[in-house]
Amino acid sequence: MTLPEKLRLRISTLFWAASLLGLLIAIPVLWDFSRWTVPALALLALALTALPCWWWCRRRQLPLLPSWGRSALATLCLLAVALSVPVYGLVLLTALRPAAQPQVVLSNGSRSLTFQGMMHIGSTNFYHSVIYDLESALADGAVIYYEGVRPDPEGDAWLGQHIGGGSDLNSRYRTLANVCGLHFQSDYFQPVLADMQAHPERHVVADVSTLQMKQEYERLLAADPDFAQAMHKRESQSTQEQTQGDQLARFIAWQQRGSTGQKNLAGAVCRGVMSLVLNPQYSSTKPDPLDAVTLDYRNRMLAQTILADRHDKIFITYGAAHLPGLYTLLRQADPRWHIVSSKWQRSIDTPEDIDGALDLTAPHIH
Repeated sequence: MTLPEKLRLRISTLFWAASLLGLLIAIPVLWDFSRWTVPALALLALALTALPCWWWCRRRQLPLLPSWGRSALATLCLLAVALSVPVYGLVLLTALRPAAQPQVVLSNGSRSLTFQGMMHIGSTNFYHSVIYDLESALADGAVIYYEGVRPDPEGDAWLGQHIGGGSDLNSRYRTLANVCGLHFQSDYFQPVLADMQAHPERHVVADVSTLQMKQEYERLLAADPDFAQAMHKRESQSTQEQTQGDQLARFIAWQQRGSTGQKNLAGAVCRGVMSLVLNPQYSSTKPDPLDAVTLDYRNRMLAQTILADRHDKIFITYGAAHLPGLYTLLRQADPRWHIVSSKWQRSIDTPEDIDGALDLTAPHIH
């Protein structure tokens, strides 16, 4: 056997080993999607390779079936790997580059403010960690600030039109949490309900109402031509956003009526996409003109509440996107405000199901 023949044999061996290994790794993902996925891909591979193999074998005067079989198998492996790689990539992203929320301690020398970044949906461990820190802050004498836009009939209609799509946001978050294998944040604040009832003055919903947001929106429309133009452009793109919303609704409906494997697959994809979107290293979010209301206006109201509060210790649970603007406003009012410390907490993780054997056989007593 000549050197080129040995080289071709080695390359061929490596190719088939890698292809078959890739197929074996891809099968669990394809099987979770549907048990018919692999047979369908096999038929597609046979169809794609039939004509090229017939032409090649006729030209070279080679037997058709062996060449067709090898080509179809190689094509099947490539198709399976191509379909499964994005899923495994999202799983690895969730494991290696997970979404994380900051906990930042600020001080102006006489007062201390702990800002805990929050997410509407997240992992059990994240919320347990937040509640632990919150209860520690209560034991240390801090007052707790919560994010929570107060409802108002007129404002709710406006909010549903511009943000919520006319449906209840909490219900949407719960549904999305179920799809992603995560949890809704409100479900984890039960341990502090007793303290809320006993000491309501220590628990403050430091937010605005939907009516106040609507009024600020109308004020900006009248006073800021750039804002009015940006909102007009945003509303003209609402059809595309509605299409994306319809696609998400179809994905959720498929997940809810799917098998256990399909639900697990949808959860892995959902967590990976969230990790991708929430990681600034991989995703750049376009500024939304409505941020002038949902972020900037609420930040101003929150800063005013903090500055008027006489407590020397405040623990805030708020969306992390509010932190930069709030910090800027606090420093504008008092340049002594500075960052004392910061840490990050993983907010999205794969659910853990741990199995064990329980032996209840009574031991022999001698």
